[in-house]
Amino acid sequence: MIIQKQYKPSFHKANARYRGVTELSQYTNFVLESAHDLFLLSNLTTGNEVINMKGHKEELHDNFVSIMTGDEQVAKSNIFTASTLQKIDYTKPVTVPSLDNWSSLNGCSMTKIDDTYQLTSSGLQDPVGLYSTLYVEPGDKIYIRLKVRSREGAADFSFGSNNIRISPSENGNTRKVVLEAGDDFILLDYVLRCQYAESISLNINVHQDPDILKAAAIEVKDLEIHYFEESPINVSNFYTEIKPTVDEIEETLNSIR
Repeated sequence: MIIQKQYKPSFHKANARYRGVTELSQYTNFVLESAHDLFLLSNLTTGNEVINMKGHKEELHDNFVSIMTGDEQVAKSNIFTASTLQKIDYTKPVTVPSLDNWSSLNGCSMTKIDDTYQLTSSGLQDPVGLYSTLYVEPGDKIYIRLKVRSREGAADFSFGSNNIRISPSENGNTRKVVLEAGDDFILLDYVLRCQYAESISLNINVHQDPDILKAAAIEVKDLEIHYFEESPINVSNFYTEIKPTVDEIEETLNSIR
């Protein structure tokens, strides 16, 4: 057997790892590839405003804000179960006057002390409170938030809407809360989901449908009324979407090797 010595082709010499680069273009290509990878990694982590791309850092921040305050949309999520994101719509004001200009219902008397409104019922009629009228359309969601307390106690306090249509044969949607005597202000909220085009009354009732009709008084402050948005959080299912996609990518990579 005769072993014939031959020189290796030039590309073998150039690509030999132990030799390093032998041409200027190979060195510049390596530097440019490294710079490209670093720039791409920077886009993925911090984003790129030129191409309107959100990075992981901003997506994590938006997710946190959306959960805490609802002021941002969920960027990305890979949780196994979906939920509903609720958010106040500050861009669309509710045309409801301040509590000073609400109408009295069944003889409710109102007294204002600083920023607090005291509503008093003599216990002769029911329900007793304040109301304001608002026109709504199907799909509207009205968010009501307030602080309330009762020095003597109010077991049948409620707020919401006394006449909103729930179904063709059912009217009224209020939240009833027991106010203990002497407790400090508590923060309450409620959402009215409108199904019909109609004028509804927004109500704050000192009492509604009590077991025993008697005099009562409550104190209300920091009333807020907003339109409300609800949107489902769409996520990818791990076993039906994410895992098959990862398996397909892994199979492609293995075939390249």
